[in-house]
Amino acid sequence: MKRSFAIASLAVISCACASRAPAPLTTSLVGAPLAAPELGALSERWLQLEIDAAKAKWDLAPSETSAIWVGRRLAYKSMFPEAIAWYEDAIETYPESYRLRRHVGHRMLTLRRIDAAVETLTAARELAAQHPNRLEPDGAPGPSGEPRSTTHGNIDYHLALAHYLRGEFDRAAELWSLCLTRWSRNDDSRVAAMHWLYTSLVRAGRAGEAIRVLETPIDPDDVIENFAYHELVELYRGDLPLADLMARDERSAALDYGIARHLLARGDTERGNTMLDDLLLREGWAAFGVLAAEADVARRDGVSAAPE
Repeated sequence: MKRSFAIASLAVISCACASRAPAPLTTSLVGAPLAAPELGALSERWLQLEIDAAKAKWDLAPSETSAIWVGRRLAYKSMFPEAIAWYEDAIETYPESYRLRRHVGHRMLTLRRIDAAVETLTAARELAAQHPNRLEPDGAPGPSGEPRSTTHGNIDYHLALAHYLRGEFDRAAELWSLCLTRWSRNDDSRVAAMHWLYTSLVRAGRAGEAIRVLETPIDPDDVIENFAYHELVELYRGDLPLADLMARDERSAALDYGIARHLLARGDTERGNTMLDDLLLREGWAAFGVLAAEADVARRDGVSAAPE
């Protein structure tokens, strides 16, 4: 790798920044500055130790996998520009790596670099085409401790999201359909794909196809992580009352975004748009629900502020 990141110096930088208001990492799709969330001292130290350990493993045994984990640990500390730089540097060592590009594309989405994400994830998809699909390790495993997604599925999922953010709903639907029918190996993956596929088809004016997506059988006992997406699928099916979801004091960004789109599809523009606007105020701006809300509000209000 030509450009080497000294993790110790990254720790110094992060500690120095902790003493003052964090500088924006990027700009939202509606032009608002987005700064890294402030971390408590214990979380800061723990995440830095994980970065140090990942870097030590890379130094001891450099590999595509160990390079991926350094980047992932940087991203978990909201060091998204540093993670992208690390991944891109690693690609110079592993130029055919679709796995590294998959993670670059994800973090480009986080930083609202939508067009660059499409380019990078499309390249990842082309490089992955001749390789078998395989489970992708999770940095924060769920209750089962087993990975719930695959590399091919994650490439298509994130590429679909990028197209969705650009308003290319037919292409997004095509990719999320593959996630549902080809790449999903469990119902956690299926409900996530179903939600986005259904939403894309509705927005593309293909309501009949959207309804058929909801016929995909789901075993609730096999949903152990993506509860919000499962509840949204139940909402779309008519099996979960909207009032029950709206009555909750706390809802995830994913759940609120799905509810907002459901309201808008039903013609309830006032409540739907209010929920989109409220999503833009959330601190957890890396969430896909917030990102999608930004794209919708930017398109609604005629804003073009995506950083590229």
